[in-house]
Amino acid sequence: MINIQIIKAAHLVLHYLIVPAIAVTMTLWPTLSSGLEQLQTDPGDTLLNLYFLEHAFQHFSGPNSLNPDQYWSPNFFWPIRNTLSWSDHLLGPSVLYGVFRFFLDPFQSYVSWLILTLSLNYISIRVAVQRIAPTTAAIWMSIIALATAFSPTITQQLGHPQLLSLFLIGPILVLCHRLIQEPSEDFSATCWLGLASWILSIGFFNIYICVYACYGTLICSIIHLWERLRVKNRIIRVGQHFKRNVVIFISIISANLIIYWPYLQTLKIFGKRPGGEILNNLPKPLSYFYSSKIWLLHAPWTPDNRPTELIYGAEQELFPGWIFLILLTAAIITAVRRNRKTPNGLIQWLCVIAIMVLFSLSWSGISAWPLISKLLPGASSLRASSRIGMMIILFAAPALAIAAQRWKLELNLTRATLVGFLAMLGSFAGIWPINWPSFSLKQWKKELNTLTASLSSSQCSAFWYQWSEQVPWRAHVLAMHAQQRTGIPTANGYSGHFPRDQWPFTNPSGRNAFQWIELASYKNHHEARAVNDTNSWCVATLNSEGSASLRDPEDYMTITTKSVENILLNNGDFLIGSKSSGLYFKTKGQANSLWILISRNDAPVNSDRGDFEIVKAELNDDYDGSLFITDRNIKQGIQYIWIVNAQTGEFLGQTMESLP
Repeated sequence: MINIQIIKAAHLVLHYLIVPAIAVTMTLWPTLSSGLEQLQTDPGDTLLNLYFLEHAFQHFSGPNSLNPDQYWSPNFFWPIRNTLSWSDHLLGPSVLYGVFRFFLDPFQSYVSWLILTLSLNYISIRVAVQRIAPTTAAIWMSIIALATAFSPTITQQLGHPQLLSLFLIGPILVLCHRLIQEPSEDFSATCWLGLASWILSIGFFNIYICVYACYGTLICSIIHLWERLRVKNRIIRVGQHFKRNVVIFISIISANLIIYWPYLQTLKIFGKRPGGEILNNLPKPLSYFYSSKIWLLHAPWTPDNRPTELIYGAEQELFPGWIFLILLTAAIITAVRRNRKTPNGLIQWLCVIAIMVLFSLSWSGISAWPLISKLLPGASSLRASSRIGMMIILFAAPALAIAAQRWKLELNLTRATLVGFLAMLGSFAGIWPINWPSFSLKQWKKELNTLTASLSSSQCSAFWYQWSEQVPWRAHVLAMHAQQRTGIPTANGYSGHFPRDQWPFTNPSGRNAFQWIELASYKNHHEARAVNDTNSWCVATLNSEGSASLRDPEDYMTITTKSVENILLNNGDFLIGSKSSGLYFKTKGQANSLWILISRNDAPVNSDRGDFEIVKAELNDDYDGSLFITDRNIKQGIQYIWIVNAQTGEFLGQTMESLP
């Protein structure tokens, strides 16, 4: 008796603790092995999600937890209100994050939340397939849970961690299995309420997951209704605990209405996503065989050999992994073999997978998705429609588990153990990322601490972080975290939407940003706070030595970079170059000198000159040492002589001349 208990305990530890622990460690290895000095994957969406998680924690653990305006109006994109509804609310994930946050710092809590979320995803699928196919060998169920919950299609979303809370899919799969496999009269009204409640509960976590889970469930429901019509069964039993399930269902609907009401207001401001954009981003047939090269066993097509005419749109890396494809192929073979009885539910689940794939594909602009999406509330607002691939992978788990009931070999204990070990080893190899992108969290925190310290000791009532040597989205997220730490509003921001009327996302100029606020044209579209005390607005910068400075917005501040992408002019005493569509210059012969951005009206001068060509750059002592740059158009027979401040890059004026 004791031996049986020990074996059961060892079984649970192996399949529910050791296996997911290994998979999580493999997935998060760059972060864990560096002691959190590195973080996956980039300082954009990764740290944006951390901002939202921390915002929710601070709000609901603080004295103003019952004030919804403060929750929905964090102080980024200042002075615009209700900006949180422009992106994911992360209310559900913030509960798990908050548990760790009570005794860990934000970054440790974020990684702990990731570890817990990935583990729960595996456990959820593992428990679901065990309930769906209880006679399947334990090793097969763990392999199936690994191949789906840790599929490359899913774990590549580590760069969009808001999409990783998938652990409520397990109960939905169990109910969907009952829906399509059991006699139709056995699925009572209570079961329908339970299924709807689980789907709506996902709304607390992420709208993409909720809508796409609804898509899979819709197909299962259609199969169920078809079976009812076929057997002419109109009986719907009430079932047990009906009243309790009604209360739960109504409560969840009410909570979702409260959460998503601000999002409905956002739709009024920005409108629905363009249908063409959604169609363009749907999965393509070859997308399921396309991946980046970070995986040990990557897809046949990668960015190096991608056929652009066949694989296009956003987030098309939908390769589910070789182990998943092998398992799916084996399941199909199991279903079509005629010398054995097909396991109950296998054909139905394979049909669900096939329909989910076919109806969500886009081929040369042709797709059934526009029709299907009309049946799915919220689908018209989901731009990155390729993410439906994640749900297809998870909805395949029941088919794999049911088919695996037939995958048995008559082996002795030693051989069975060896085969199981090798199969599990192959499964880990199929989900192993060996080259995850990551960034230096240590350096990022150093910049944040410097910026925060400078702002905390200032009298700034609002600030704009003016960046130089980094991409815009990194700078905006950095400013948001500085705002969160100091409580000082920032005009910077990053989200699923940006303020209307040409908000300066790519223009680093602080003077331009505050001029945009003073023009106040955004008030035609957005609710805004009162703008007061303009004399205490600040522009914050970080220099190459790592120190921060704060200046008045009216002071012109030079924007520099260490290098450019292209050299446009290399003669005389100056070099002219371009980077990210901006035009830069530097003095030749000066070691370690920086390139200076040329700006006009606080906006970068575009490096794309069309029919114009920069042919000359020289100092003019008659204009206080200003830089004269000649921009020539031979076709029109004219040229402009720009007058540029040689110290700051500010565009001072120009004259036009006719070519001789």
